[in-house]
Order: sequence, then C-alpha cells, then structure tokens
Amino acid sequence: MAKNKGKVYLGYEEETISERNKQQLNYTINKIGGQPNWPPLENIQFPTKCPLCGLHRLLVVQCYAPLEGSVYHRTLYLFACINPPCWVQSECWCCVRSQIQDVPNKTSAVVVMPTSEPNYSWCQGSDDWERNDNGDSSNGNVMNIDNNSIQRNSDEEDESNSFELETVEQALENLQVDSNNANMSPIQGAVGEVGAPIPAAELEEEDESGLVIAETPTAPMNNMVSLFNQTAELSADIRTRLLNGPLQFVSKYIYVEEEWNKASYDDDKITELLNKYKRDNEIEVGSVADRVSGAPTEDEAYEDANPLHGDKLFHAFLTRLHWHPTQILRYSRNALPLLGAPLPVSENASNSPCRPNNCMRCGSRLICEIQLVPGFANTLFIFPSNITLPHLHFLSVLIFTCSQSCWQQNDKLVEEMVIFQPEVI
Repeated sequence: MAKNKGKVYLGYEEETISERNKQQLNYTINKIGGQPNWPPLENIQFPTKCPLCGLHRLLVVQCYAPLEGSVYHRTLYLFACINPPCWVQSECWCCVRSQIQDVPNKTSAVVVMPTSEPNYSWCQGSDDWERNDNGDSSNGNVMNIDNNSIQRNSDEEDESNSFELETVEQALENLQVDSNNANMSPIQGAVGEVGAPIPAAELEEEDESGLVIAETPTAPMNNMVSLFNQTAELSADIRTRLLNGPLQFVSKYIYVEEEWNKASYDDDKITELLNKYKRDNEIEVGSVADRVSGAPTEDEAYEDANPLHGDKLFHAFLTRLHWHPTQILRYSRNALPLLGAPLPVSENASNSPCRPNNCMRCGSRLICEIQLVPGFANTLFIFPSNITLPHLHFLSVLIFTCSQSCWQQNDKLVEEMVIFQPEVI
C-alpha cells in the first residue's frame, strides 16, 4: 500500500466479494471480513479464541502491505471478538503479520505471432453479398416465400388489398354504443352522473376558546450516558455458533487511493483564479489575495476559533475526516495517526499517554501503520444473513507495527499491538 515517505493512503468500501470470486482470493488482496487468506506456509497456527470469553474471533480486515526494497510479501490480519464486553477491550483484538519471500518467475513467455497472410473463413457463401435465392444479383422488390408461389412486385399491390370505402361506411353504421355510455347525449356530450354528491367545505365553529393549555415538562428519570454505554447481549444463535467455530463478516473489497490535502488544494485554486483575474484586468491584487486567503493584516489579528464543545482534538479529527467522508481506513508508515481522543493513560504516570514505543521482539521503534476510522463499523455485517450488531462501533482502532518489520526464518506469524478507542460521548 503506502511506500512513499509522508503519504497517507485511504481505504474505501467496494463491492461485496461473490462466491465465484472467493476462489481467486489470496494474501495480496485488501478486503473486509471473510476468512483469512494465509500465504502458502506450512503449519500456520493462530489462536482464534478470545482470551477473556473463549468465543472465536472474526477477521475484521486483511491488508496487503509490502515494504519498499523488501524481498517479502507482507500481509496484516486484524481479528476481534464481537462479544459486547470484549469488543471495547484492546486485549480482545489481535493483529498478526505474515511474510513470505518473493520468488521471481524466471520462465519466459512465448508469444506466437500471426502469419502475414491470414486465411479467414467467415461462413459458407460469405462472398455472395448481393445474390438472392434465385441467383439474381438485382436489388429489386421481388421476394420468394418458401413453397408459396406468391410474388410481390411493388408496394402498389398493398392498396388493392385494402377495404373499400363503402365497406368501411357500412361497418360504422352497424356500430352499437352501450346505453350506459354518457356520450349518447346529442347536446352536452359526456356528463357526470345525475345526483352525484356536491363537494362542500365544512366550516369550523367559532365558539372555540383561544386559551392554550401548557403542560409542565417532566424531567427524565434515566441516566442517558449509562444508556449509551449499555450493550445488548449476543443472541443465543450467534453465541452458539461462536462456541462451535468462527463466524465471518460479509467479505468486501477495499479500494485504496492517496489522501490529498483539501486546504492546500483550495489555496492553489484561489491562487490560480487570482492570477487569471490579474492577467485579464492588469491590476494589482496582492491585498485581495491576502483577504481571500485569510492572511492576517496589521489591523486584524488572526484568532483560531474554538469549537463550542471545547474539544479541539476531536474537532480536528472530524474536520480531517470530512475531507473524505467515505473513508474507512487510513494507512501510513511515516505520518502520525489521526487521533480523536488522547491515548489511554498508563498506570505508572497518570499524565503520560500509554503509547507503545518499542517492539517486544527486537526493540525497534513502533509506528502506527493502520487506523480504522468510525466509518469502518458501518461495513460490518454477519455472514450470511447480513445481521447487524448495534454495538459494533468505535472511534479508532490503531495498529502499531515494528518499524523494521522484524522477521526470523522460522516465523510464521508475528503478533502486533492493537489499541481500541471507544466513541466519545
């Protein structure tokens, strides 16, 4: 996916993967849900059961993420437990990384070139373009119909087969009209039914009182915050199926493209329009450009307006997402994650964020490589009945991976770190 420094790639939901196309899936496909497509490695073992409740976890997303200059194919798999108490716990999520060495194909393809004089055979008698069944090459109006000895020499014979005018007049005289038809009236034509009800407007009585009765509003008796935090239990059917084996989300493709900066694009567009205006009118528009671009002047100090709710971090998070409102995933190995809320606080220092720093295997720096944004939750449906679970939502899911992508020869899967951020209420 991302290979250039400083770039962020956005993932978008695409079409559902049909049963016919599932046979063509492999570890190089970016997709939502379904079953994981492991690389062709032997003895791949992954603990699908949740460490807290013991239910099987589902594949949330599969991302093919090779590194520039690396000889490995590299894929990330993210799993989660859909049990309501476990869904909001980071330890119930799991991300594993698989790598397989790329083996270049050394076989050469043989391309067969066509001969200089191709011999095409379209069909029997393809050269007889203007020849009819009688062997006559003329383009007249003669037409033979199978075994019938009927010939039509011209279109003038059609008139002889038409009805005579007298015959038509006689047919019109014998025409009978239903007596119930309203058109029998020789004077008025079509009229309505006699005795039909006449529409009339009903007038309201004027003795109504002009007083307005105001009812005293009642205060809510429920704690709304606690109601938002409540989650329904899984149905007995889904829980039984998760105990017997893993379920899966409806599998869909993911389309990826590079994120573009809307603010920079708007500034460039404004500059282009101002330069065009200057060329057309031959005037100085420097001050106009400053006012349009929002640059502060000597008499006007720039002030960054605070959101009404006071949460600047969440406001910046929503503003950035609104640039591309249909995005469901963000990918980058160089850019910082787009946080809508501070990371969890560690137990050692009450004011420091609990952000992973180093890889537990090699000690290298960890980076946030994949981030699931709130729109991703709208793509999750239980297969095959397209069942939606109302508690499957979040603010962000952050996946931190080793910056060096450490890998040993005997490795099959390497576990990475996942941080779940619930919605802000």
